[in-house]
Amino acid sequence: MDTTGKKRLWIFIAVAYGVTAVMSILMYIGFRQQIDLTAFVNTQMMYPACGVILGKMIASKKDEKLPMAGYIVVLVTTAVMMIISIMSVFIKLPVIDMGEAGKMDPWVVISQLPLIPGSIAAYICFWVCGRQRAENAGLRRKNIGMSVVMIVLFLALYFGRIFGSVFLNDLINGNSEAWDSLKASLMTPAAILNAVSLPFNFFFVFLAFFGEEYGWRYYLQPILQNKFGKRLGVIILGIVWGIWHLNVDLMFYTKETQIQMFVSQLITCTAYGILFGYAYMKTNNIWVPVIIHFLNNNLIAVIYAGNTDVIQNQSVTWGELPLFFLTMLPAMLFILAPIYGKGKNKASGTVVEVRDAASKIESD
Repeated sequence: MDTTGKKRLWIFIAVAYGVTAVMSILMYIGFRQQIDLTAFVNTQMMYPACGVILGKMIASKKDEKLPMAGYIVVLVTTAVMMIISIMSVFIKLPVIDMGEAGKMDPWVVISQLPLIPGSIAAYICFWVCGRQRAENAGLRRKNIGMSVVMIVLFLALYFGRIFGSVFLNDLINGNSEAWDSLKASLMTPAAILNAVSLPFNFFFVFLAFFGEEYGWRYYLQPILQNKFGKRLGVIILGIVWGIWHLNVDLMFYTKETQIQMFVSQLITCTAYGILFGYAYMKTNNIWVPVIIHFLNNNLIAVIYAGNTDVIQNQSVTWGELPLFFLTMLPAMLFILAPIYGKGKNKASGTVVEVRDAASKIESD
């Protein structure tokens, strides 16, 4: 059993889940005080990548060249965001009056400040780190043509899910209220502006989405697929990814229907785990799931004309879950794709770690 692979796996688990658990305690204190928890949610997205990076740095291999400058930027940005999250619980600042847009906790704005320069600096560092370092870190931009196809495919599925959900909702209710509301929202200047600015915004905030995808798709997916097979492995990944969101489900997305929200989260993460995993396996390019994850989260600003507040304080009923499952079903059906057939996942940059981690699991 390779000691390095074992150490890296345990470091990943300790950071991705251990740090999340510890920060959830402080998050709960803020929840009881009814403060905006956006800072905690944004910071949590960074933990999986930090687990991978610290594993590579602490349990280093001989002559393994890594993009250390970019890695350090990720760690420092995360540390600053963690400090801001903690401060938001214990230091109260006057609420910002946004006029017709409502009121905003200034900590929400402050929590975004390190993410912007961090994203720009990390992107530059990863871009200029050199071919070998990028290859060792799984950061090479590969299969550009197929990558574009996967992004377009996601957009088609995303809007198909949105329009399909609206259509089914109106069909059930016997009216066109949902469609009329969606159409009116998409035609607002705010929605159009957000759509146009979306590609540019990626470079200012990509680090949060890299934070998740570098941990789940680049690192953990190949490990689970080599242990359990490609299909079962990616399904297990979706479940553990959904469980990782538990604190966010209970304290951020909703305050009234937590159990229903958690179930919907498991459906979402399982479906998107399959779809994102498919895109990663087809391209062997981690930037594809990073971009897709970014689009999934930020297209909300287009659909709802810039009102991202719809993310918080949602209400999910048991009666809505079957319809939600149905709209996510097309993403789940990618589990039937031939690429999810038998065989091991040999994603570039993770082969050695997969072998080491799989050996560790089997020995346990």
